[in-house]
Amino acid sequence: MKPLLMVPVVPPPIILATVLTVDHNQGLRRSLRTNFGLSTQAINARLDPDMDLLYLSETTLPGSLPCLAVLEQPGITIVTLRTGYLECVLPHNKEGRRPTSSLANLATGNCFLSANNRKVAIAAFSNQELEPERILLEVSHRPNLLDYLRTESFTLEISGAHRRRLTRPLSVQVMLEFTVE
Repeated sequence: MKPLLMVPVVPPPIILATVLTVDHNQGLRRSLRTNFGLSTQAINARLDPDMDLLYLSETTLPGSLPCLAVLEQPGITIVTLRTGYLECVLPHNKEGRRPTSSLANLATGNCFLSANNRKVAIAAFSNQELEPERILLEVSHRPNLLDYLRTESFTLEISGAHRRRLTRPLSVQVMLEFTVE
Protein backbone atom coordinates (compact mmCIF):
# COMPACT_ATOMS: atom_id res chain seq x y z
CA MET A 1 0.00 0.00 0.00
CA LYS A 2 1.39 3.38 -0.99
CA PRO A 3 1.54 6.16 1.63
CA LEU A 4 -0.82 9.08 1.05
CA LEU A 5 0.82 12.37 0.36
CA MET A 6 -0.73 15.27 2.19
CA VAL A 7 -0.72 18.35 0.03
CA PRO A 8 -1.45 21.49 2.01
CA VAL A 9 -4.45 23.41 0.76
CA VAL A 10 -3.43 26.99 0.10
CA PRO A 11 -6.37 29.38 0.43
CA PRO A 12 -6.89 31.74 -2.49
CA PRO A 13 -5.81 35.36 -2.04
CA ILE A 14 -8.38 37.87 -0.83
CA ILE A 15 -9.16 40.60 -3.35
CA LEU A 16 -10.75 43.65 -1.71
CA ALA A 17 -12.02 46.46 -3.93
CA THR A 18 -13.80 49.58 -2.78
CA VAL A 19 -14.28 53.16 -3.95
CA LEU A 20 -13.21 56.10 -1.79
CA THR A 21 -14.02 59.71 -2.62
CA VAL A 22 -11.59 62.53 -1.91
CA ASP A 23 -13.71 65.65 -1.44
CA HIS A 24 -12.90 68.77 -3.38
CA ASN A 25 -11.33 71.68 -1.55
CA GLN A 26 -13.92 74.37 -2.11
CA GLY A 27 -15.45 75.33 1.18
CA LEU A 28 -12.49 74.39 3.35
CA ARG A 29 -11.59 78.03 3.66
CA ARG A 30 -14.95 79.70 3.90
CA SER A 31 -14.67 83.38 4.46
CA LEU A 32 -16.63 83.65 7.70
CA ARG A 33 -16.11 86.42 10.19
CA THR A 34 -15.16 85.27 13.67
CA ASN A 35 -15.73 87.00 17.00
CA PHE A 36 -12.19 88.33 16.72
CA GLY A 37 -12.85 90.16 13.44
CA LEU A 38 -10.70 87.79 11.35
CA SER A 39 -12.03 85.47 8.69
CA THR A 40 -11.47 81.74 9.01
CA GLN A 41 -9.68 81.91 5.65
CA ALA A 42 -7.13 84.29 7.12
CA ILE A 43 -6.70 82.10 10.20
CA ASN A 44 -6.19 78.95 8.11
CA ALA A 45 -3.71 80.73 5.84
CA ARG A 46 -1.67 81.82 8.85
CA LEU A 47 -1.66 78.34 10.41
CA ASP A 48 -0.73 76.42 7.29
CA PRO A 49 -0.89 77.89 3.78
CA ASP A 50 -0.88 74.35 2.32
CA MET A 51 -3.75 73.12 4.48
CA ASP A 52 -6.00 72.79 1.43
CA LEU A 53 -3.53 70.36 -0.11
CA LEU A 54 -4.11 67.63 2.49
CA TYR A 55 -6.80 65.01 2.07
CA LEU A 56 -8.38 62.17 4.02
CA SER A 57 -10.89 59.66 2.71
CA GLU A 58 -12.13 56.60 4.53
CA THR A 59 -14.88 54.02 4.47
CA THR A 60 -16.07 51.48 7.02
CA LEU A 61 -16.54 48.00 5.61
CA PRO A 62 -18.27 45.01 7.20
CA GLY A 63 -16.16 42.00 8.15
CA SER A 64 -18.86 39.84 6.56
CA LEU A 65 -17.90 40.72 2.97
CA PRO A 66 -18.02 37.65 0.69
CA CYS A 67 -14.33 38.08 -0.22
CA LEU A 68 -13.43 37.66 3.48
CA ALA A 69 -15.32 34.37 3.94
CA VAL A 70 -12.05 32.43 3.63
CA LEU A 71 -10.98 33.90 6.99
CA GLU A 72 -13.58 31.73 8.74
CA GLN A 73 -11.78 28.54 7.71
CA PRO A 74 -9.87 26.76 10.47
CA GLY A 75 -6.10 27.05 10.44
CA ILE A 76 -5.91 30.61 9.03
CA THR A 77 -3.35 32.45 11.13
CA ILE A 78 -1.75 35.09 8.90
CA VAL A 79 -3.13 37.62 6.43
CA THR A 80 -0.71 40.07 4.81
CA LEU A 81 -1.05 42.68 2.09
CA ARG A 82 0.61 41.39 -1.07
CA THR A 83 -0.11 44.15 -3.60
CA GLY A 84 -2.40 47.08 -4.14
CA TYR A 85 -3.15 49.96 -6.44
CA LEU A 86 -5.38 53.00 -6.93
CA GLU A 87 -7.41 53.70 -10.07
CA CYS A 88 -9.46 56.74 -10.89
CA VAL A 89 -13.22 56.25 -11.24
CA LEU A 90 -14.10 58.75 -13.94
CA PRO A 91 -17.56 60.28 -13.86
CA HIS A 92 -19.68 60.11 -17.01
CA ASN A 93 -19.28 63.43 -18.76
CA LYS A 94 -21.98 64.37 -21.27
CA GLU A 95 -19.97 67.19 -22.82
CA GLY A 96 -17.01 64.95 -23.62
CA ARG A 97 -14.66 67.20 -21.65
CA ARG A 98 -11.80 65.75 -19.72
CA PRO A 99 -12.42 65.60 -15.95
CA THR A 100 -10.41 68.05 -13.89
CA SER A 101 -9.96 65.65 -10.98
CA SER A 102 -7.72 62.69 -11.79
CA LEU A 103 -4.95 60.63 -10.23
CA ALA A 104 -2.54 63.32 -11.41
CA ASN A 105 -3.86 65.45 -8.53
CA LEU A 106 -2.54 63.02 -5.90
CA ALA A 107 1.10 63.55 -4.98
CA THR A 108 1.71 61.23 -2.04
CA GLY A 109 -0.35 59.16 0.31
CA ASN A 110 -0.71 56.35 2.77
CA CYS A 111 -3.20 53.54 3.15
CA PHE A 112 -4.35 52.43 6.62
CA LEU A 113 -6.59 49.77 8.14
CA SER A 114 -8.18 50.32 11.52
CA ALA A 115 -10.36 48.18 13.76
CA ASN A 116 -10.99 47.87 17.50
CA ASN A 117 -9.33 51.23 18.22
CA ARG A 118 -6.10 50.14 16.49
CA LYS A 119 -4.71 51.57 13.28
CA VAL A 120 -1.92 50.20 11.10
CA ALA A 121 -0.22 51.58 7.99
CA ILE A 122 -0.34 48.96 5.26
CA ALA A 123 1.03 50.82 2.22
CA ALA A 124 2.20 54.14 0.81
CA PHE A 125 2.50 55.73 -2.60
CA SER A 126 4.32 58.53 -4.33
CA ASN A 127 2.87 59.64 -7.66
CA GLN A 128 5.67 60.70 -10.00
CA GLU A 129 3.66 60.50 -13.23
CA LEU A 130 1.63 63.40 -14.56
CA GLU A 131 -1.20 61.31 -16.05
CA PRO A 132 -1.12 57.88 -14.43
CA GLU A 133 -3.85 55.35 -15.15
CA ARG A 134 -2.96 53.45 -12.00
CA ILE A 135 -0.85 54.22 -8.92
CA LEU A 136 0.85 51.19 -7.38
CA LEU A 137 0.94 51.00 -3.59
CA GLU A 138 4.30 50.28 -1.98
CA VAL A 139 3.95 47.67 0.76
CA SER A 140 6.70 48.70 3.17
CA HIS A 141 6.23 46.07 5.86
CA ARG A 142 3.85 43.17 6.15
CA PRO A 143 1.98 43.20 9.46
CA ASN A 144 -0.47 40.40 10.18
CA LEU A 145 -3.87 41.89 9.33
CA LEU A 146 -6.01 38.94 10.42
CA ASP A 147 -7.30 40.69 13.56
CA TYR A 148 -8.29 43.74 11.49
CA LEU A 149 -10.15 41.86 8.76
CA ARG A 150 -11.85 39.34 11.05
CA THR A 151 -13.72 41.99 13.04
CA GLU A 152 -17.36 42.98 12.72
CA SER A 153 -16.27 46.06 10.74
CA PHE A 154 -13.02 47.78 9.82
CA THR A 155 -12.04 51.09 8.25
CA LEU A 156 -9.97 51.55 5.11
CA GLU A 157 -8.36 54.98 4.79
CA ILE A 158 -6.20 56.80 2.29
CA SER A 159 -4.68 60.13 3.20
CA GLY A 160 -1.91 62.29 1.85
CA ALA A 161 -1.16 65.42 -0.15
CA HIS A 162 -2.53 66.85 -3.41
CA ARG A 163 -0.38 68.41 -6.12
CA ARG A 164 -3.01 71.09 -6.60
CA ARG A 165 -6.48 71.93 -5.33
CA LEU A 166 -9.30 69.68 -6.40
CA THR A 167 -12.22 71.49 -8.01
CA ARG A 168 -14.41 68.36 -7.99
CA PRO A 169 -14.49 65.29 -5.78
CA LEU A 170 -12.10 62.55 -6.88
CA SER A 171 -13.38 58.97 -6.74
CA VAL A 172 -10.60 56.41 -6.39
CA GLN A 173 -10.97 52.65 -6.55
CA VAL A 174 -8.66 50.95 -4.05
CA MET A 175 -7.71 47.38 -5.00
CA LEU A 176 -5.93 45.32 -2.35
CA GLU A 177 -4.73 41.72 -2.62
CA PHE A 178 -4.04 39.87 0.61
CA THR A 179 -2.12 36.62 1.02
CA VAL A 180 -3.74 34.11 3.37
CA GLU A 181 -1.74 31.48 5.25
